[in-house]
Amino acid sequence: MDSTNQMIADTARYAKSHGLLAKGMHVLVACSGGPDSLALLDILMKLRSKFQLVLTAAHFDHGIRGEASKADAAFVADFCQEHGIPCFLGRASVPEAAAKKGQSLELAARELRYDFLWQTLKRVGADVLATAHHADDQAETVLMRILRGTGLDGLSAMLPCSSRQIRPLLFASRCQIEAYCRERGLQPRHDATNDLPDCTRNLLRLEVLPYLRQRNPEISRTLCQLAELARVDSDFLERQLDELWPYLTACQAGEYGLRLVAFRRHHPAMQRRALRRLFAETAGSGRDLGFAHVEKMRLMLLAGQQTGKRLELPEGVTACFGYELLTMTKQQGRQDDGQRKISACAVRPKIPGTVTWGPYAIEAKILTQKPLQTGPSAYYLDFDRLESRSLLFRTRRAGDFMELPAGHKKIKDILIDDKVPRAKRDELLLLSDGSEILWLVGKRRSRRYPVTDDTKNILYFHIQRKEETT
Repeated sequence: MDSTNQMIADTARYAKSHGLLAKGMHVLVACSGGPDSLALLDILMKLRSKFQLVLTAAHFDHGIRGEASKADAAFVADFCQEHGIPCFLGRASVPEAAAKKGQSLELAARELRYDFLWQTLKRVGADVLATAHHADDQAETVLMRILRGTGLDGLSAMLPCSSRQIRPLLFASRCQIEAYCRERGLQPRHDATNDLPDCTRNLLRLEVLPYLRQRNPEISRTLCQLAELARVDSDFLERQLDELWPYLTACQAGEYGLRLVAFRRHHPAMQRRALRRLFAETAGSGRDLGFAHVEKMRLMLLAGQQTGKRLELPEGVTACFGYELLTMTKQQGRQDDGQRKISACAVRPKIPGTVTWGPYAIEAKILTQKPLQTGPSAYYLDFDRLESRSLLFRTRRAGDFMELPAGHKKIKDILIDDKVPRAKRDELLLLSDGSEILWLVGKRRSRRYPVTDDTKNILYFHIQRKEETT
């Protein structure tokens, strides 16, 4: 097998082993026109029949390099037209946006690019966004996070699949990708801004990694190996926390939080992870909590005698130290009474098993075939395609949304459309994955993770009142 076919076969194998591609999937491919993204688009075109893929491309012009940027966009559009791939182009002035927000060009470019890509994904109804991150990108990311200060989760760096973003080339080196382009006769564009050591990532790629490579030619592979080891260890610890969570948390008098007595019994690694999880659930933004905040809270809890104290955290979250619970609340914008709206009780499902939420018992099972009977109190999905495994039963929060057959929609708008009385909206039970709502219990279901003929494991939920279970 020649190297070109080997790369295609390796990509297919990597995608299959990490569940990145499924038959009939609609893939939006981010294509800058450079070697990495052009190779990715070409490889996915080669795998199109194998996986019965629907492909769409998207290109974003950052408006930084003038005519060269416009030429990149024209190149991608022409390439896609030649190969029968629908292509969507976007453009914005990154320098203007960076100046307006006081951001670096790198950060502003990333935000605008991903805003465009996710909007395009929703517009075309694609299942996933494919980006061309590769092994050398992974090595740079690990180094960047080490320099900024990170823990085990941060060392995991980029994942093959995160939410609806897939990285099918994360296993391949930059050299392998460039060789593929040469052998396939592809003529990618070159972004001259990548040659300037004017930001951290470029500096690492152009100066630091070459220096390290002189002393260890396998430095990129070594850093990627570190990321993989960290990812597996982090996943193990998260699963341990999943098992402990029902015993670490409680809902008392309408307040949900960490039980102090149980918290103090556990290892510092679990304590820190539990604090970060509670923060993530409260913030609802997916943002992690920095070490300084985590450690300050942890030491306050271990010291005791902190009852009544409050600690301000990022994202408008406040930690409240009670007699038995550490709770967190989030500022939901100014209200007429000037008070903060307290997060309602939340509970993480036990899979398999039963947990309670208010007057309800929530049972979870893993099935191998569709249940014979379903109704408003039942919901099921393809368990193997579920990405984060960070599900939560709770009430609504700002920023919640659901993927419906017609597209992405805010929960607030869904409740208005369904004419749910305003007074009842905060009492509805939801099944969430971060800010994404999978099930508006008794009312709506997300179109995400459908059960198909290829589904092997089905996650099934059934809800009933407690008294009906006895």
